[in-house]
Amino acid sequence: MNQSVGKALKLLQYFSLERPKLSLAEIAKMSGLSKPTAYRFLKALEEEGFITRSSLAHEDRLYQLGLRLLALGNLVQEQIEVRKLALPHMARLRDELDEVIHLVVRERREAVYVERVETDRPMRLFTRIGLRTPLYAGSGPRLLFAYMRREEQEEMLRQLTLAPYTDATITDASELRQVLHEIRERGYSVSYGEYVTGTLGISAPIRDHTEKVIASLTIAIPGDTFQPEKTEHLIKRIRETAKDISRECGSMYMN
Repeated sequence: MNQSVGKALKLLQYFSLERPKLSLAEIAKMSGLSKPTAYRFLKALEEEGFITRSSLAHEDRLYQLGLRLLALGNLVQEQIEVRKLALPHMARLRDELDEVIHLVVRERREAVYVERVETDRPMRLFTRIGLRTPLYAGSGPRLLFAYMRREEQEEMLRQLTLAPYTDATITDASELRQVLHEIRERGYSVSYGEYVTGTLGISAPIRDHTEKVIASLTIAIPGDTFQPEKTEHLIKRIRETAKDISRECGSMYMN
């Protein structure tokens, strides 16, 4: 990590329940930084919403944690909760289908794999917990892309560079827009070899109590073991399991 970034972020740890507000002098003393340096770091954190300050005179200003941290904390809490609720369902589905099951969430312009349950069979799959991938390639990420707010989705479609990862990656914005529409219409996503050659993915949405899609549940199958005649059954089971998890998250959505 860049040293200046690290020093700036370290200032956040000096705030606590006992000391929710701190002066510049206090922060400089606790961090061992000079006042001008501490002020420069605090100003950068304030510009990004991580720190806020009172409107008192300069020497009397008190700093406190900003609302940006609340938003990030809520996102982390949501991810922890959905992982905890989803894991038993994922394990049961894995046992039933003997396939790898993933849980994927969106973080800004990327998809993040936050949970995975393995099979006993030796399998060559690229995924791992913590993996970040583009939203437009692969069934799980693309499902999350499909359920974004329309305005945000359109803005991203205009700005994205659709780089090919394999020969099957969709790189045309108009085609991708149509695929995203179809995913919302039918309620699930299917892809084959779009991020890594030879991997099939089938995904369904997980919703929270506000009916917002917060994650995608994905079956990942190596192409050399996939049996096309089982496709409808796999779609049915991934959707049913995603709905079961959604109900535990407070959703009443039934379609």
